[in-house]
Amino acid sequence: MTTFRVIRSTLLFLLCPLLAQAQQVEPFHQALSIGVHGGVLASRFSFVPSVSQRIHIGNMAGLKIRYDVERGASLQLEANYLTSGWREKYDATGTSYTRDITYIETPLLAHLYLGRPSARIFVNAGPFIGYALSETSSVSGEANMSEKDLARHALGIKSKFFWGLGGGPGLSFGLGAHHRLELEGRFVYGFGNIWSTERTEPYVQSSEIRFGGFLSYLFRF
Repeated sequence: MTTFRVIRSTLLFLLCPLLAQAQQVEPFHQALSIGVHGGVLASRFSFVPSVSQRIHIGNMAGLKIRYDVERGASLQLEANYLTSGWREKYDATGTSYTRDITYIETPLLAHLYLGRPSARIFVNAGPFIGYALSETSSVSGEANMSEKDLARHALGIKSKFFWGLGGGPGLSFGLGAHHRLELEGRFVYGFGNIWSTERTEPYVQSSEIRFGGFLSYLFRF
């Protein structure tokens, strides 16, 4: 009997911390959140043949809907309005070219998180689909540009649809039961091309790469 009591006491001693931790875990409830976000977006294009570029700086703002599927995993749908494009690099003083492209975009993302309601780390990942609404350009020092440069600048967007994959890490902070602030980094690789990729065309690749940082606010119902 003495040996049995010792074993029982030892097991209770080992299990007590686990039982206490299990009692501290809050029950999970599926819930819907809506929010807004905005931030700075940097972009460049992958051209073949290559084009010397600087980073193009734009902005992004949008709405998001998030549904908590299970503990640690949610689905997130966004509707974004953004400006991206490319900025060419020239050695001659006073010579520059910038193309601004305005998109509407609808990413569908898996939102995976780890941590407590008060503070979490997360990763978003999924497909991005967008449509180019407009394009504008600004240029200076055309006398210092080659005929190839001028011909490229005259090319308008042939395919207005954008599609790619992206995502990124972030930090999430709970402000009470219903409010949440999030800081997120994002990288998006585009698979589509804005110009024709036929062999007879001057550029066989004209795809976009974006990255940036965003601040979000969500309200949980």
